[in-house]
Amino acid sequence: MDAALALLLIGCLVQGALGQEFKIFLPQTIDVLNGSCVTIPCSFDIESKHETGLDKTCTGIWLKDTSKRPVGFHGSSPELGEIKGNLTGDLMSRDCTTTLNDMKPQYSRTYFFRLECKHLKYTYDKQNVRISVKDDPHRPTLTPSTLKVREGTSVTLTCSAPAPCLSLPPTLTWTPGLGESQETLQENQDKTKVKVSVVNFTASHLHHRQEISCTAVYSKQDGSTESSVNSSLTADVTYPPKGITVSVSPSGPVKEDTNVTLTCSSDANPAVNNYTWYSADEGLEDLIGAGRVLSFEASKDTDAFFCKAENELGAGQSNNTQIDVQFAPQILPSADCTKTVDQVNCSCNTSGNPPPTFRWYMNGSPANNSGNFAIRYEAQNLIGVSFIAVSQAQWGDRFTLLCLSSNSLGSASQRFVLFLETKTSAADSLILPIFITAIVALLVLVCALLFFIRSQKSHYNRYKSQCSGGNTSTVAVSQPPPSGEGQEVLKSKDEDIYVNTFPLQKAHVAQPATIPEPNSTSLPSYSSNNTEGARNSSVEKNTESEDVTYSVVTWRSKNEGRERGSNTNRGDGSNLQEEKCTEGALSRDYVKNAVEMGNLYDDVKPRIVKKESECEYAQVKFKDNRDLQK
Repeated sequence: MDAALALLLIGCLVQGALGQEFKIFLPQTIDVLNGSCVTIPCSFDIESKHETGLDKTCTGIWLKDTSKRPVGFHGSSPELGEIKGNLTGDLMSRDCTTTLNDMKPQYSRTYFFRLECKHLKYTYDKQNVRISVKDDPHRPTLTPSTLKVREGTSVTLTCSAPAPCLSLPPTLTWTPGLGESQETLQENQDKTKVKVSVVNFTASHLHHRQEISCTAVYSKQDGSTESSVNSSLTADVTYPPKGITVSVSPSGPVKEDTNVTLTCSSDANPAVNNYTWYSADEGLEDLIGAGRVLSFEASKDTDAFFCKAENELGAGQSNNTQIDVQFAPQILPSADCTKTVDQVNCSCNTSGNPPPTFRWYMNGSPANNSGNFAIRYEAQNLIGVSFIAVSQAQWGDRFTLLCLSSNSLGSASQRFVLFLETKTSAADSLILPIFITAIVALLVLVCALLFFIRSQKSHYNRYKSQCSGGNTSTVAVSQPPPSGEGQEVLKSKDEDIYVNTFPLQKAHVAQPATIPEPNSTSLPSYSSNNTEGARNSSVEKNTESEDVTYSVVTWRSKNEGRERGSNTNRGDGSNLQEEKCTEGALSRDYVKNAVEMGNLYDDVKPRIVKKESECEYAQVKFKDNRDLQK
């Protein structure tokens, strides 16, 4: 097209150099909307020799393409023509542009231009213009006609429509709205006008498979409008996966242990070639499967899920999807009770779905919000917590609180058994210190007594050790017959008594250097036939100036003692009769002296006598060392 225009210009220059001729420049065809106007761009040339004839007397006439060439439009006498209009061009400047108004379908024909001047008349019949009057506007042109780009690419689209009536150019409209557009009125090569709208935008996945169209709206001279058939194209935008979603089947809440199927869907161009599934736990991603569909058994501990979709252009992911798993309430280990000065506070922490309701019971009776109880509830995710505060007026040594949590799937309970101290008065608060003091004093007394007894035993053991190292003296202990009126009933243990207690009371007996433990040979014995026997016992006296004195004690019953009472006088054998009365305790004097020495043997008990036997007599005979040596 540019080459042809260049040749035309060259021809004109050559012609101008050789001499001008009659020639006209017109568009070949013009389409015009019925009821609208049309502007015919027109220019002409004349031969050089007739240039002087081109003056102000010239007018322009458009002749119909018929045999008689009737006037279609007359520039100086409009009434002479069929069509009304205006000669808008300047003939003196060889511009014959003309606007014809209110075009109708019958005006559709070929028109020729005729130049009439006072001294110059010429019809340009070698070239004409074809005017077509149509009921429908001309369809606009969309450039480019196809669109295939990658997401993020900058795109420019151009929409153009003929503007045959310059006073009423068309309005161009884009669908959908892609952004701001710029409109201009441009001129074609044949001098006809065209309305152009240019829109710029960045391709997005939202534009993929979207129909982009441009529509021309024409206004008629009567004020009405007519829209053209739109020109459109379908955008082909390539992009990585977008709009990834997860669908759950069955939808809605599901009970625990129900089989659940997840499906991952996405919008991508080209199509997704890889799906993966992840669990979302506190920001951590854990790969759990692959494929567009994932099936598993739901539980109350099921984490949130999301899927990733991938194609050759990149990696996209869905939002987290939490399955609504329903389960019966469960009391959590964090349930607890605490005590303050004025009240007891208990919390019952429960997980459950649907969210559980709470009821409190104290000692089996319902506890509601009142002056004695304060109950409140908090919830977070699937955890519900009910709090109860029990006032001091409800306290006792022991009471029970029961938390009952329930929903449509079941219930759970938690029992709190509380042992509490009641408030005490000032007098009661002194009991414990006094009690503790008494116990301590008693323990001290017992320890002192045990220490005294042990010291006495140690003293006796030392004395016995002294006696075991010197000469011996025979101590004869007689036992009355086992039968008879007033006779004593004796145990064998009762015979094992040292009766030489009088020498033990002497304060001047010295402590031995070594105190051996008593053995079987140093202990008193009693014959098996219950006759009077003698047991040897030796006591060593450390004082060199004194001899050891021995005594022989013979126990007799009360009656027997009376018979021998006349012989109790103290002769050369130093006989001494001592009465021992048994009243459920140990005998006086000799036996009493033995007890005061610290109970020489723990297993020594008083002689067991019959109830009617009240007293016994002991006959003691003293002998010195010289008598024994004889």
